[in-house]
Amino acid sequence: MERTTDDNVRELIELRMREYDSLRSEVVQRIAARNQVAGYAGLAGFIAAMFGNGIGLWTLLAIILIVVIAYLFLMDSNDGIQRIGEHLRTLEKEVNALSQQIYQRDALTWETKRQQMRNRQPKVWKRVGRLGGWHRDEPELGLPEQRSGPTPDPPAPRS
Repeated sequence: MERTTDDNVRELIELRMREYDSLRSEVVQRIAARNQVAGYAGLAGFIAAMFGNGIGLWTLLAIILIVVIAYLFLMDSNDGIQRIGEHLRTLEKEVNALSQQIYQRDALTWETKRQQMRNRQPKVWKRVGRLGGWHRDEPELGLPEQRSGPTPDPPAPRS
């Protein structure tokens, strides 16, 4: 039995959907880790304040250090989530273009619609979101690049 173009398109959609599901899972994991760090930072700050020798200089510096480290982690985590969201929107476009060929309708819309909702928020909420790192994906702002750089190509197989 010979494969049709529709079979090839369906297979490609399935492959892209696996990548999409994997990235959505990563976003959920990053959000959970982000929330844990925020909780631990709050707990550490509480312990430093309650069990220190009053709110002295060293206790205050420890609390400030905890808050700064947690904030930097949260910003980095949110930037990563925004980069994943950008890639998810690219996957949505690809899957939808393929889906239109076979089913004459879009298959994925959530991430694109969610970003459009973020972009329609009032300016004050956008500014608050930028401060927290969870609303930085606008064309005029751009996203920070990944720190590790592109993944190198694997070596060619030996003959």
